[in-house]
Amino acid sequence: MSLDKKTVAGRYARALFELVDEDNELDTTYQELIALRQVFEDNENLESALAGVQLSLDEKKALVQDLKQGASKYVANLIQMLFDYGRMDCMVAIIDEFERRYDAKNKRMHADVVTAIQLDKQQRDQLKANLAKRFGATDVVLNEAVDPEILGGVIVHANHKTLDGSLSSKIKQIRRLLVR
Repeated sequence: MSLDKKTVAGRYARALFELVDEDNELDTTYQELIALRQVFEDNENLESALAGVQLSLDEKKALVQDLKQGASKYVANLIQMLFDYGRMDCMVAIIDEFERRYDAKNKRMHADVVTAIQLDKQQRDQLKANLAKRFGATDVVLNEAVDPEILGGVIVHANHKTLDGSLSSKIKQIRRLLVR
């Protein structure tokens, strides 16, 4: 019975996280993994090419060597191990899980933010401070998007919660109350 991707990602990420944390290589490894994830995101078919049958074994080995180029021993070993065990399709999931653990250790949170106009630095810093206080985080990473349809205010998705302070939602709420 094969394991699902989430289970595999959890096991590999945990093992790598604990190992590099013990060796004080956590921050360096995190940065390497984020760069590696970017390679996979920039090349959408890379995971499936390495896990599938489209490429010959020699072609796959050449790609793996390219991925390992300049990597630390931990990240290079992770890449090689996933290739050897036929789990290259789990690479991004492992990195995502590693990042989740890294964020938890550093009390860092990610928030998807939608505003009607682009936030300036002061607004961004204020929003980060408010979210950090609300969720008990020491650092907040904003993933910003602009949607003029919300008219004003902000919508925040963070820690499995949605905080909708948009003007469009308030107008909809008033409409519902007027219809009663």
